[in-house]
Amino acid sequence: MAGNSLILYYHRLNSYSFNALAGAIDADSALADLPVDIALTEEELRTLITVNLNRYGHVTAALSMLTCQFAGMRRLMRQLRSDHGSRISIIAGGPHVTACAEDVLGAGADIAVRGEAEDTFPEILRKIEDGQAVSGIYSPTKTVDLDAFFSFSPRRGMFGPIEITRGCAFACNYCQTSHIFGVELRHRSIAGIVRQAEALRSINRKVVRLLSPNAFSYGSRDGKELNLSAMRDLLAALRSTVTGAGKIIFAHFPSEARPEHVTPDTLGLLKEFADNDEIVIGAQSGSQRMLDLCNRSHTVESVLAAVSLARKFGYKVIVDFIFGLPGENETDQQESLSVMEQVVRMGGRVHPHLFAPLPQTPFSGARPGSISPVFANALKNFQTQRGIYENRK
Repeated sequence: MAGNSLILYYHRLNSYSFNALAGAIDADSALADLPVDIALTEEELRTLITVNLNRYGHVTAALSMLTCQFAGMRRLMRQLRSDHGSRISIIAGGPHVTACAEDVLGAGADIAVRGEAEDTFPEILRKIEDGQAVSGIYSPTKTVDLDAFFSFSPRRGMFGPIEITRGCAFACNYCQTSHIFGVELRHRSIAGIVRQAEALRSINRKVVRLLSPNAFSYGSRDGKELNLSAMRDLLAALRSTVTGAGKIIFAHFPSEARPEHVTPDTLGLLKEFADNDEIVIGAQSGSQRMLDLCNRSHTVESVLAAVSLARKFGYKVIVDFIFGLPGENETDQQESLSVMEQVVRMGGRVHPHLFAPLPQTPFSGARPGSISPVFANALKNFQTQRGIYENRK
């Protein structure tokens, strides 16, 4: 083999994962000379593979996939294999691969990486660089030291939020996060987070966005009891780092806050140190029966109390709801709709999600959700009231 290059298929749904993996490559001196390219579309990926095969002789294509992407990625992998045979190595990772690694190998990947991959991915690349034959399923052999890596790669222009916490204590029945990263929380140190903020400031990037499955869980031992002093120390350190010219975004997309953690203390910390005028609250349903079935561990009343309190503090509010949850009946739908209407009347916005069964979760065997007529009509009404929130990155 004359050489090797790496191409990251940097799809918008997987960009945060690849930001972290690029940060892991940057931290590995053995990979300092590895040519790395980024493909934003399938067309770019195909073009880069052709160009790099002519230049280097071998290409490693890295794909990360959610379950909703698997059908498209399977088609892509099969086409790449048909076009290029053994001249390319396909590494696949991400939530779907973690749960269904054998299926992904059967669909055309050479290597399936389970779980967090900051250690595993560079290890695989080093083996390929050394000319070793690498195939099969790779799983992490130890817990990743979050402080050893950045969440992004300034060297490659791959920027995104700084991940401050990994893992989720709540293990909601529709969500893979706790199954992939565990229910025991791991927090990046304040020093490690500040180092990343300093790197952003040094290249004149003015926004520091913080990423966590539950925004206000930073520093918490069990993910449920707040650690206000740790949050204050983190936010104060970041405020000193980014100075008045920069912005700190916390408890906003792509993170959210659990309703019971929206308190005068947490909102007071936001007011004192952060710059966003809007927060995201996870409700998921307005039916207590459905919240209990989902293992959400909070009440409907806590959702409305959180919205009311956030509005009193002057925040715009976005509330996440899931439509078409397993076992949802007409009464549940009416109760959810009632809560959504109250949210909109209070000046909040509804962020709708359609339920999709995910592997590894208790709801994995359920049918995909659909929007009932009652919800569909309500969403149209909310849209006219500007009560609907659309994702933006």
